[in-house]
Amino acid sequence: MVEKLVIKGIGVVNATPLNPDDTVNEAEYRRHVRWLIESGVGFLQPCAATGQAMQTTEEEFKRIMEITVEEAKGKVLITAYTGRPSTAETIRLTKLARDIGADAAYIIQPFFTRPNPRGIYEHYKAIAEAVPDFPLVFYNNPDRAGVQIPVDVIDRLTDEYDNFVGLKQADLNFVATSFGQLRKKITVWPKAEQELLMGLAMGAPGVLTFAGNIIPKELSDIVKLWEAGEQEKAREIFYRFLPLMEAIHWEPVPACIKYMLNRMGWNFGHCRLPVKDVTPETAARLDQLLKDLGKI
Repeated sequence: MVEKLVIKGIGVVNATPLNPDDTVNEAEYRRHVRWLIESGVGFLQPCAATGQAMQTTEEEFKRIMEITVEEAKGKVLITAYTGRPSTAETIRLTKLARDIGADAAYIIQPFFTRPNPRGIYEHYKAIAEAVPDFPLVFYNNPDRAGVQIPVDVIDRLTDEYDNFVGLKQADLNFVATSFGQLRKKITVWPKAEQELLMGLAMGAPGVLTFAGNIIPKELSDIVKLWEAGEQEKAREIFYRFLPLMEAIHWEPVPACIKYMLNRMGWNFGHCRLPVKDVTPETAARLDQLLKDLGKI
């Protein structure tokens, strides 16, 4: 039986810094990971959305995971983003991440394929049986995948396989149902940092974020204050930095994140196509936001 891994605090979907020649800037990635750990985050997720997972080669995925394990293992948890349209490919990447040293894997439903509930059940069943010793997290993101992971399917699978430890529920229509039906069996998180207070109120132990790349301490402080019973102080920080959380989506991720990191003194470089770097108009708006928040 797999011990139920508890993934808590602020998670960061790591951005990947790039050199001008489009190779990974490993030194800057290491520096940023160390800063995130020092800032109090609870877990990291390299090579996912902010890291442009779909524009990352498997060789880069492997190397970035290795670096993350070297820098973070034993200090914070490392979660791998290994969900792919193919069940066999998902299993292969999940085993790779496990063998490198990740602590768990987040598995989005097969995107593009749009399987029915029976196919989704069999997909996750096959993964659970392929890595029975490795903690797995459901990641329901119908906006990206085009199909739901039904809550009842998750409920059934968590009864049958003890290596499912959590659900990231990105469909806000099913957040309350997910907490109500599943929270006593697995950890449930809402979609992102903008839902952090809502998630904490429902019983989430944190949230996985994009903004954690930029404001890890502030987000971590919100969780700590909430847990200490100082909800009003937590709200004050949340609402102060809510404009930054929203600004991340002014242009396709990770364009605004990389721009803000670069302006704050990091060297994260450019975005890979089909994501373009921010426009001059967006850059001016982000500059003003960062000035207002005292970040530049």
